[in-house]
Amino acid sequence: METGLSGGLYKACIWLARLAYLNLLWLLFTFAGLVVVGFFPATAAMFKIERKWLEGEEELPLFSVFVEECKKSFLTANLLGYLLVLFGLLLVINYRLATAMDGVAGDMIGFFLLGLGVVYVIVVAYLYPVYVYYDVKSLDHIKYALVIGVSSPVVTLLMVVGIILFIYFSSVFPGVIPVYGGSFLSFILMGFSYSAFKRLEQKHLPQADERVG
Repeated sequence: METGLSGGLYKACIWLARLAYLNLLWLLFTFAGLVVVGFFPATAAMFKIERKWLEGEEELPLFSVFVEECKKSFLTANLLGYLLVLFGLLLVINYRLATAMDGVAGDMIGFFLLGLGVVYVIVVAYLYPVYVYYDVKSLDHIKYALVIGVSSPVVTLLMVVGIILFIYFSSVFPGVIPVYGGSFLSFILMGFSYSAFKRLEQKHLPQADERVG
């Protein structure tokens, strides 16, 4: 096996190819489900494969594993996804109503909703990594995502920085978006979440041994 600079470049190319292929599968299965019922299962399948990569299972038959994970997660992934969408819409609507109000009451409600917005973003960032890692009841994934996100502030901050850097890089090189937009962003989320899961497992997080197979 090649070592040194050439070996590092070879590994980088392999990983770029894997991420590009995974992104292609994500797009194909998202549109195969007409986006409406395809986006969330395809996203869950993408996170599950990335979790397996992080655990050392690098030589996966990507297509067959992706299909299997889409089928397994179809109902739950859509349920969780649309709960997030609904809550996000309610937040936006209520925030706009609050900002239209005059006086202290409107300001207080607005600040409260901004705080809820921060909580919402944390849940969105951690939800699918939690879903593919912990084997708990459907709605408990939301609770786990919030607890882990809040109890891992450094990891959460690094996650935000990673996403901002990727967005900036994509704005400079927009051709990256159709090739790596989904898989690279999800890999950032899964990678940082995985480190948070492992750290919390070492501190005996309740039910941390209840993991998805």
